Amino acid sequence: MSDDQVANEERPCLHCRIIELIDDFFADYPADPNTIDTDEVITALAKTVAELTSSQESGVRQNMIEQLTREIMNYDAEFREQEAMGTDRSHARH
Repeated sequence: MSDDQVANEERPCLHCRIIELIDDFFADYPADPNTIDTDEVITALAKTVAELTSSQESGVRQNMIEQLTREIMNYDAEFREQEAMGTDRSHARH
């Protein structure tokens, strides 16, 4: 096994880390008990994407936004399918 493969297997899932961060944030700073403020999460993610792509050429930024939109739709469909089948959403592809 190559060093790159070993490093990737040991590397934490960014999605999992982001979810943990959001859960921890709302546990420490609840907007409403037992609720995650989805508007706040969406705004934070939008600001993050805009900040990360701000130095890119406008065509590249537009492509990234379109890719993000496609990925959101793909995962939404996957989660809905898993929900309909009664499968745990945590098993979605990383």
